[in-house]
Amino acid sequence: MTNIRMARLQDSDSINALSLHLGYEIATQLVAEERLQCLIDSSNDDVWVFEDAGIILGWIHVYKAHRLASAAFFEIGGLVVTPEARNKGIGRQLVEFACEQAQNQNIALRVRCNAKRQDTHEFYERMGFITTKSQHVFEMYLGDD
Repeated sequence: MTNIRMARLQDSDSINALSLHLGYEIATQLVAEERLQCLIDSSNDDVWVFEDAGIILGWIHVYKAHRLASAAFFEIGGLVVTPEARNKGIGRQLVEFACEQAQNQNIALRVRCNAKRQDTHEFYERMGFITTKSQHVFEMYLGDD
């Protein structure tokens, strides 16, 4: 029996709290709910949680990316397991579940990692992912913030 299920809106607090372990600032409850609802409503995004005894121990966000110059692929937009539950196979199970979804649609699964997260690189390499390119990410802030 799997402990993996689709995320529900009432999971937003737990998902938000786990995001802190990725190094992101915790969002307000309203923002966390809006973000999760947007992904739940999207036909290109899926969020799955690993739940044990009613406690969410990890989550994975996967989205289908479409490009003009290349075939569509799934990409892991985020993966986190609570530190207390790490090294117990939860992250592996979440990624394997995402792999199954990609395989069912006969498309590749990709993931991008921050260059400084060497342990994360090693995790994905142990799972069979290979580095296909390195890149820089550029961003321009256009809002009033």
